[in-house]
Amino acid sequence: MIKSLNDTIAAISTARGVGAIAIVRLSGRESVQIADKIFKGKTKLQSIEHARAAFGKIVQRDRNAVAGKEEKIDEVIVTKFQAPHSFTGEDIIEINCHGGLYVVQEILSLLLANGARLAEPGEFTKRAFINGKIDLVQAESIADIINAQTRASLQLSISQLSGKLSQKLKSMRNALKKKCALLEIELDFSEEDLEFAERDELLVDIERLLTEVNSLLNTFQFGKIIRGGAHTVLVGRPNVGKSSILNRLLEDDRAIVSDIPGTTRDSLEESLDINGVLFKITDTAGLRETKGQIEKEGVKRTRKLIEDADILVYIFDATLFHQGDCLTEFEELKRKYSDKKILAVMNKIDLIDELDEFNSKDFLKISAKTGFGFDALEKQLVNLVLGDQDNLENTMIAKVRHRDILRRTRNFLENAKKSLSNGLSPEFVAFDLRAALDTIGELTGQVTSEEILNDIFANFCIGK
Repeated sequence: MIKSLNDTIAAISTARGVGAIAIVRLSGRESVQIADKIFKGKTKLQSIEHARAAFGKIVQRDRNAVAGKEEKIDEVIVTKFQAPHSFTGEDIIEINCHGGLYVVQEILSLLLANGARLAEPGEFTKRAFINGKIDLVQAESIADIINAQTRASLQLSISQLSGKLSQKLKSMRNALKKKCALLEIELDFSEEDLEFAERDELLVDIERLLTEVNSLLNTFQFGKIIRGGAHTVLVGRPNVGKSSILNRLLEDDRAIVSDIPGTTRDSLEESLDINGVLFKITDTAGLRETKGQIEKEGVKRTRKLIEDADILVYIFDATLFHQGDCLTEFEELKRKYSDKKILAVMNKIDLIDELDEFNSKDFLKISAKTGFGFDALEKQLVNLVLGDQDNLENTMIAKVRHRDILRRTRNFLENAKKSLSNGLSPEFVAFDLRAALDTIGELTGQVTSEEILNDIFANFCIGK
């Protein structure tokens, strides 16, 4: 069957499994008529007003009884939303039923049997985008809201759904449109040698747009961490307590702990929500010179994890601190990964009689055995992500797609600036400004292809 945007689509919008309530959803021109075929209430759904609900029952003809007899499937509450004042911009029917597996599937089957087709992944949101109810940035944020694991990632997604990023991009596109229009008028009157776009002013405007693009690009690393979690790697010498620290943070014995050095030979990653920020914490094999093939592979993987980490937590053993080689290793780590956030932690402080000799502000003192210092450790980790103040109020990007498009936008703007500074013909400047305009349009969806849309919405659940 050829699928069309004119089809009326149906899907289960709640999660799979048994629950108290489930929602089955219809969207399309025939939503009300199809629902009326299986809904029995005091009045037809056709007759109720927009955004009103009706109580009734879902019925089907009893195949084993006399003609005309109906079998009740469930008692339901049905809500009607009329186009264009709905999420998709089309007529929508939402059937709130009991959440039993058979009940929900039977209602969906009845809708499909009476003229609806099963929705594709993300098709409700895709229709909202196509019908101009939301742009592509907002559409993507809906999936992020569903997948949000922490308060911070939810705040970021809600901010983008509200249109904060979209408004900034719209403002940039409008500025580019005006400059493109003026330059293209000049091209139409090229023989008269008229200048409609004053060059110094145009240069200032391009530099301002470059500043805005770079400002957004600079938020990517922070936004990516808020959206997907901060990849935090516990590193240090063998037997410094990395696994014990992970277990204490998780309040669970997830990692094997032993006094034997080298117990951890492979990495173990666990997710942890600390004050609304997601951390993906990895326990690793100890950094050391090895002879065995298995241990060598463990250390090799540790070094790869260090390369990919957002935050490194280097752990010292307080009882062996004065041996010095671990401090040298830590200093080398800081030099090699100066672009990373590194936190120095001294574990096993409970085994030290005198704390004064370890009063260096560079080291956070903890005990995985007693829990001493773990509140400060969690606070430090959150501060490494959020900084001194909550940056979640700022407009930011968090997706690789957004970053890559803005990088292309920046390249086009820089080319336009160079052409302008070198006094080239306005057609060169206009070409790059128009390209920058189109790339921003890719972000919001004004300029896109069906293939790109399919890739984006394929990651949605079917009922959204």
